[in-house]
Amino acid sequence: MAKNTFLSWDTVANLNTDVGGINIGEGCPPSNLNNSDRTIMAILRRDVDGKTVYASKSSSYLAVADDNNAALRFTAAATLSLTAAATLGANWHVTIIANGGDVTVDPNASETIDGAQTLVVPDGGAATIYCSGSAFYTDGLAQISALVSLMSDGWGAFPIGVPVPVMTHKGVSSPPTNKSYRYVKLTAADAYNTGFITSESVSGTAPLLIATGVISLAGSPLDGQTINLWNSEGRIPRAGSSAGTLQNDAFQDHGHPIVGSDGTGGGVAIVNGAGGGFSPNNKTAGAVLAATGGTPRTANETRMKNEAVTYYMRIK
Repeated sequence: MAKNTFLSWDTVANLNTDVGGINIGEGCPPSNLNNSDRTIMAILRRDVDGKTVYASKSSSYLAVADDNNAALRFTAAATLSLTAAATLGANWHVTIIANGGDVTVDPNASETIDGAQTLVVPDGGAATIYCSGSAFYTDGLAQISALVSLMSDGWGAFPIGVPVPVMTHKGVSSPPTNKSYRYVKLTAADAYNTGFITSESVSGTAPLLIATGVISLAGSPLDGQTINLWNSEGRIPRAGSSAGTLQNDAFQDHGHPIVGSDGTGGGVAIVNGAGGGFSPNNKTAGAVLAATGGTPRTANETRMKNEAVTYYMRIK
């Protein structure tokens, strides 16, 4: 069988009697030796990597054929553009190391990498890219690195659209703003939301204040949605079958009976003040004694015992 590839060559010298089907056995024509040398060069160029080439990049770069088997270390956020797959050829490969910012890998025109238009190698991660001759694939390390990076600080673990209470008043930091995910703070006119919440509206006064805003972030499933800014409103979530229904505080409807006697000599009298006079404009007064004793707790809203926290919500 013709020895057409580097790996088909034998480690026992006298068993290598041809190169790519060209006879190089004893007594072969001199022209066969010339042709075999050329064939050897072609096979080596096709089948064997050159030495690994290390190069440091501080900005965006276009990968070319001569970068085959290279290790490219990026020291800043950058884009690695790829020459057309047909030009690079099958088996071309390069290793990308992100060491100063995310590196976005962008194939030529409509070509794809792992089936997508682009691939992000997160800061601190690495990936080896392989060319099939028509598309690009990776060893999957970029995706693993991205997942590790996403989960490393905890904030990446929360689903999109879930409000998260944070005790910022106890020194807890707000969600970071320099990651692939993004949160908004459910507070009106807050610098944290600059560029991500637009068309804010605040009306009324507490406790009936209404504050809303529109999410503005391309690629977010919530882009264009109007949300209520709970921190400004003092609103809390409540389970219900009609999601999005808004309610103000309320006191359950009720009545109080007046107990008297309708028997002989019985009657009911409502007297205002020690003088016994009746004033139709002052029939009731504020509560002065709770049913169980003590001074009643009163406010401009009905509420339960609570501690104010700051709500954030992931939008991407």
